[in-house]
Amino acid sequence: MQDIDWSVPATLIERDDGGSDLHYDFRTIGTGSLGELVRRVAAMPANERARLVIDSGHTTLYVGEIMVLAQRSDLP
Repeated sequence: MQDIDWSVPATLIERDDGGSDLHYDFRTIGTGSLGELVRRVAAMPANERARLVIDSGHTTLYVGEIMVLAQRSDLP
């Protein structure tokens, strides 16, 4: 299992476009640590999280990846 820095600053973003994975017409929903935002997204109903991504500066995590991270035992 790869170590993750859950404290890295991150931004929660909602895609406002037609579904493109390109950063087009995104809006910021919130900021916090990676761990905080993973927990926040995982707690949302599926229909509310479908268009969300987390940008942690060096990587962008899409909802499928976020939900995998939410299952990790080391999530604070």
